[in-house]
Amino acid sequence: MDFTLAVNARFRFRRTSGVERYAHEISARLKMPKRFIAPSRPLGQAAGHLWEQFVLPVLLHKTEMLWSPANAGAWMVQRQAVTIHDASVFDHPEWFRSHFAAWTRLSWRILAKRAKAILTVSEFSKHRLKRHLGISDGKICVVHNGVAKPFEPQPQKRIQAVKEKYGIKKAYFLFVGTLEPRKNFSTLLQAWQTANLRAHELFIAGAEGKVFAPVTVRVSNTTFIPDEDLPALYSGAAAFVFPSLYEGFGLPVLEAMACGAPVVTSNTTALAELFGDSALLVAPDKPEEIAQAMQTILEDNSLAGSLRERGLKKAGELTWETSAMKTEEILKSTGAY
Repeated sequence: MDFTLAVNARFRFRRTSGVERYAHEISARLKMPKRFIAPSRPLGQAAGHLWEQFVLPVLLHKTEMLWSPANAGAWMVQRQAVTIHDASVFDHPEWFRSHFAAWTRLSWRILAKRAKAILTVSEFSKHRLKRHLGISDGKICVVHNGVAKPFEPQPQKRIQAVKEKYGIKKAYFLFVGTLEPRKNFSTLLQAWQTANLRAHELFIAGAEGKVFAPVTVRVSNTTFIPDEDLPALYSGAAAFVFPSLYEGFGLPVLEAMACGAPVVTSNTTALAELFGDSALLVAPDKPEEIAQAMQTILEDNSLAGSLRERGLKKAGELTWETSAMKTEEILKSTGAY
């Protein structure tokens, strides 16, 4: 019997971070027959979980397979593939609000046993999820994140307009991401003070996430940037600096590369795996090393140009079209489609 795909679209009501962008971009590009199932209105964490466990299964047709792309799924549905983006709730539960971490660990243990397939976004995440959840090699598959328009180098006129909109008066280094402990803000700010780049400023684009523990350092002048302004913000940066302590992928790094920004990022987790050949890697726990990397990019035009070229090449290799094609192949090969 042939099955069509039902997409768990609870993500549609959430603010866009890396997980939600993945879900939007890949689900839109799947060519197989599909149907999106979403709540009728935005739901809080608790109500959203209840909808997922008790309402979503009832809405499924017998001829449908479910794909849950955003770190959660319906426990009672076996004909299901689930995307889990990283294992941070196991590796570092202290970075999350305790109730969220406990619920997510329980949910993933159940889904790892019941779902037909688990997808994740890097070999690093695959290794960590296998260790914590006991998933077999045949059940877990890696499909990298991607990038697409409008993330591409922007004209100077557009860059200047966005700088004026956000009050950026100098040349700038950029960070983009959720304000959460893993993003390593205390070390980033120490590095910035050490670098002492008076002709530049550090612009931090982000907003707090509801499920994370509060950051331990005050991060001032932060701003949530809508998607329409992000490409120009990336394009205008002297460099994108992302010394995160832990990433299952690190989508802002790829977006910055696609817009032509040189990238400084961590030599750990999935960041080293995916971007070791296209970024300037630093130890995320060494502010002096991060500071030196920023100074070097300003002083060495040849290096900055090389990083831009390598970043654009990487962005050309990792596209949402390719990711969607691989995802569709996996969904069809699970034996449930």
